[in-house]
This record gives sequence, structure tokens and C-alpha cells, in this order.
Amino acid sequence: EVKELTVILEGRLILDNINLTIYEREIVAIVGPNGGGKTTFLKTLIGLIKPTKGKIEIFGYPPEEAVKRHFIGYVPQKYLFKKETCLSVYDVVSLGMWYKKVSKKEKEKIIDEILEFLEIKELKNLRYSVLSGGQQQKVNIARALAQSPKLLLLDEPTAGIDFPSQKKFYEMIRRIRDEKKLTIIMVSHDVGVVWKYVDKAVCINKKLHYHGEPKCILDVELLKKVYGTTVVPLFHQHHHNKQSS
Repeated sequence: EVKELTVILEGRLILDNINLTIYEREIVAIVGPNGGGKTTFLKTLIGLIKPTKGKIEIFGYPPEEAVKRHFIGYVPQKYLFKKETCLSVYDVVSLGMWYKKVSKKEKEKIIDEILEFLEIKELKNLRYSVLSGGQQQKVNIARALAQSPKLLLLDEPTAGIDFPSQKKFYEMIRRIRDEKKLTIIMVSHDVGVVWKYVDKAVCINKKLHYHGEPKCILDVELLKKVYGTTVVPLFHQHHHNKQSS
């Protein structure tokens, strides 16, 4: 539940009076131009950025409390593991479980199940740093799932993933929601693709321009309003005809 959320950073208005309700087990895509406030919005949900005005409640708690209770799994855009990191996939995923008091055997079982579920069990003993971008992204999600969250936040999860893999990725997100019974909020650039896989779309460019039926984000007028430009570039990777699905 987001009420009258306004964020001003270093004198700049980043988010302006956002009101938004997201329900349990929804998959929600947040779209909008670069610099429109999407990442800031996610960071307010995990308490990294404090609202200048307004309030946020996640499962009835303020963000900091929801984080303390491990309700939120967060996968940021960029990972800070050094290129030469020696961490294995198993190590990275186990970071998500640092607070769980479980035996080594139990921990291994949970991690194996998650890797199996995401179809990356064969990567378990490989070094994280040698994986492709798409594989690393799955490992990052596995780490978030190891936390057993109720809400998964993904910031541009398909950046750097080719088009056929994007489709598979979004199908996996739906499977995570259905089988793990999670709520998923993701920032996405793939306007031409993502709408097929989500329950709701939210358009943010400082203000909340739209919240609702995903297909409506393909509306040329809405996109013009949100992006302040003609819409064709958004679709160039996917298809050239704006109207086709």
C-alpha cells in the first residue's frame, strides 16, 4: 500500500504523490523512461530511500520492518561481486539464508531444491563469475528465494538478456509466483513483451501515469505521455508493428 509517496533527493523531485495498491500474488510490471523514478520507487519499498512525504506499508508493516522480517527478496540491477570473485553458485545462493538457523544438510537440501526449481542445478559448483548474464540473473533470483520472501522485487531483470531468453525468463517468473505463492514487482524496459506475462502494469515518470490492465501500456497516446516521445524505439527488438502483439 503506497500512499501519497513523494521523494525529493538533493533538491530534485523524483517521485510525485504516488498512490498505489498491489495485492498479494500479483505480478506487477513497472515501466517508464530512464530517470523516471522506477529504481527509486523500488528502493523506497525496501527502506533504502526514505519518503519525503507519504507512507508505505508492506503486509501491514513499514518497509524497514518488512525487511527485518525477511518478507522481501530484492534483486538489484547490478551485482557488486567482483569479476574475480571465487564464490560458487552454491555460496551466492546460501547468502540468502544467512539468518536461518538450519543444519548444513538442511541448508544444502533447500538450495538444491531452489536450483532444481530454476533449472540451474548443474551450475551449483561453478564459480559465479564465469556464468553468462542470464545464468547470473537466475542465481541472483535463487539467492532471493532462499530467503523465503513473500514479495520479490526485481530491477530490470532482463537487461542484457536476448529476446528468446526474455520470454523464457517471464515464463519462469510466472512459475515462481504460482508455485512459491509470491507477489512480484519488477521494473522492466520490455514494454512490448512484458505486458503478456503480468497481472498489472504501472507507468511511472515522476508521477503515476497509469495503473491497471497490462495491455493498455501499449497504447500509443499513453506511452507518448509517459515517455514524452514517440514509441517506436521501445519495440525495435521485438516487432515493428506497434499494433501486433
